[in-house]
Amino acid sequence: MDEWRGFITKVLYCTQFSPRLDEGEAARVNALIAKGVLGDDPPARRTRMLTEALRSPERLTDGDWQPHGEPEVRAFLAALLTGLGAGPSA
Repeated sequence: MDEWRGFITKVLYCTQFSPRLDEGEAARVNALIAKGVLGDDPPARRTRMLTEALRSPERLTDGDWQPHGEPEVRAFLAALLTGLGAGPSA
């Protein structure tokens, strides 16, 4: 199993009841990440896991519980990455 999978699942679990994965939702989830709610991974590791997930050809929306589509989730994760100061191409 890829190292990033667990972290991405935690991130997406936080969004399952959000009607849209927009900038406001990205800011909310980034605040949760910063507070350590989704784990105590160091910032560099969080950035690496988001980057690896976005580079992966694997489907990121692997659960029936996730109401958002793959393109929307990938755009949201890129926004999270940008919010963490890494930019989408990190």
